[in-house]
Amino acid sequence: MSNAELAKRLKTTPRTIKRYLILLENKGLIKRTNVYADEEKKVVVGRKITAGDTLGTYMSLGWGQARHEGGDTDVTRVVTPTSPKYNNIKEQNNRTTNKDSPADAEHHIPYEEIIDYLNKKAGTHYKATTTGTKRLIKARWHEGYTLQDFKTVINNKAFEWQASPKMWRYMRPATLFSSKFDDYLNANNLDNARKEPTTGGYEELLNEPNIQDIPDSDLPF
Repeated sequence: MSNAELAKRLKTTPRTIKRYLILLENKGLIKRTNVYADEEKKVVVGRKITAGDTLGTYMSLGWGQARHEGGDTDVTRVVTPTSPKYNNIKEQNNRTTNKDSPADAEHHIPYEEIIDYLNKKAGTHYKATTTGTKRLIKARWHEGYTLQDFKTVINNKAFEWQASPKMWRYMRPATLFSSKFDDYLNANNLDNARKEPTTGGYEELLNEPNIQDIPDSDLPF
């Protein structure tokens, strides 16, 4: 059967069929052999696709039906979709190329610790289980940012926005962990001389001048 005919039956493109056949052959799940018109093997008139060595090993462990070499027209379903060992090609490829499964990788992302730190600094009550929040944290985490980077972003923007009720409302995951994360990370260089927020953005001296901005001659002492 040609790639074009396979593509027609599976409702995809010949290019996709070609790519997956190569993948299956590299995994040892199939073998492809050309069928020649003459003994000199100069004219190819077709091909045979049969079970590969790796697939034979799987079958010996109970995957699917008994192995056979197939023929020109017959097709055998190796594993039924209801089998507990049924996986698509993409999942099989991920399993062999990634040390940790997606579930394991997800487990290592400190969603709760990040959100707890934000809630503590901003006096908020965001949940670490919210889908949108987890999506943003996961995206930044996979870009290589660390737990300390998240805390630094929270500290930087809390310091910058603490005196502005208008800006303080942006102390939220949707703003802090978005595409501007790297800008927020490098916004300030907090040191011991800078005051961290303690009033949730609503300081008593909001409308009064900073004592550091008053000339010494105007001080009452």
